[in-house]
Amino acid sequence: MDGSEKLPLLMIGKFGQPRCFKSIRTLPVTYRHNKKAWMTSSLFTEWVQKQDRRFLMQGRSVALVLDNCSAHPPVWLW
Repeated sequence: MDGSEKLPLLMIGKFGQPRCFKSIRTLPVTYRHNKKAWMTSSLFTEWVQKQDRRFLMQGRSVALVLDNCSAHPPVWLW
């Protein structure tokens, strides 16, 4: 809670291979794309499951507090 640990960023764009990334081999972020470059429930679920596996391997329990955004699927779907 003090901000000393930062999670990897998730970047969402419109194109699968944007021209601005043409000469870049690796990005320091996770890049996903969809038609409108919006957070969707499937992208959000994928990101949460990836973070859950990361914390599970570290033996940590983390509370995730969410609002009622439409990109956040109901908990029972996880």
